[in-house]
Amino acid sequence: MIMFNWLNNITDHAQHLTERLHHLLAPPGATCLTCGTRAILSSLYPGICLRCVKQIPWIRSIRCLRCGRGVGCPDCARPHMQNRSFILNRSAVQYNPFMKEWIGMYKFRGHERYAPLLTALLIQAFQAMSDEQNSTLAKEPPAPVAHLATPTQQRNPQWRPAAVTYVPVSSERLAERGFNQAERLAAGLATACRLPIVDLLQRQINTTKQSFKSRGERIETMKNAFSINPEGMHLIEELYRVSHLPTQMSMSHDEPVQILLIDDIYTTGSTLDACGRVILNAGYSMEIPVEIYTLTLARS
Repeated sequence: MIMFNWLNNITDHAQHLTERLHHLLAPPGATCLTCGTRAILSSLYPGICLRCVKQIPWIRSIRCLRCGRGVGCPDCARPHMQNRSFILNRSAVQYNPFMKEWIGMYKFRGHERYAPLLTALLIQAFQAMSDEQNSTLAKEPPAPVAHLATPTQQRNPQWRPAAVTYVPVSSERLAERGFNQAERLAAGLATACRLPIVDLLQRQINTTKQSFKSRGERIETMKNAFSINPEGMHLIEELYRVSHLPTQMSMSHDEPVQILLIDDIYTTGSTLDACGRVILNAGYSMEIPVEIYTLTLARS
C-alpha cells in the first residue's frame, strides 16, 4: 500500500513537471480562437492572432454604392431592385470560406467566444460607414431648415442614426440556437457607439434556411415574413419626438428618423428589404418620415 502511494506521488510529480516544462517551452501568448496556435493575440480583434487578423477579408473598396458590394454587382441594376426600402447597405467583410467558418462557429455551433470578435468587425464597419456619410454630407449644400442653426452646425453636418434595430428570428430558430445573432451584434454595436437599440420587428413565419434557396425563392419567401412589434409604433413615434426636440436646432420637422438595421449576412438583400418595408409602412401610417440604413457583418 505504501509502495502504491509512493508510485502515485512520483507519477503526479512527473506530470506536474511535464506541464511546467511544456508551459515554459511553449511560444509566448495565448491560444488563437480561430487557428488554434499559441501566439501573441491582437489587441483590436479579440481572441485571434496577428496572422489571422491579416486574413480578414475586409471590403475596403466599394464597387456598388447602394448595396456595398466590393465586386461587380448585377443585382442593383435590376429594375425591380430600384425601389428597395433601405437607402444603402454597408458590410464589414466578404463572405468567403474563412468568414463562413467564423460565423458558422458562432451562429450554428454556439461558440460564444466569437461574439466579441465579430462585433469588433461590425463596429469598425459602422465607423467607416459614418465617415463615408459625413464626407457625403459635407459636400452637399445645406438643406433649408425651419430653425436657425449655428454656423458650426451648418458647416459640419453629422450623420448619426436615431437608433439601432435588427432582423428578428422565429421562436423556433431562437429555441434551436438559444440566441439571435443579429440582435447580439446590434446590442454590441449600440453599446460601443452609445446608440439606443429598439426592438421594432417580429417574424410572423418561420422561413426555412435561406442559404439553400435561389434568388427568386429568397425574395418570395420574405414576403409577409415580418411585422411590426406591438410596441414598435410607439417606439418610432418616440424616436421622432426625441430627434425633433427644440435643442436639435438644425433639424426641420420633416427631417426623417434614420434607423440602422442590422443583420449578419447580406446575400440578395431580400430579408433587409422586407424588414425595412415594414418599418417604413409603420412610419407612413403615423405620417412620420423614416429612412432605413442597413449594416451587415458579411456580404456575399
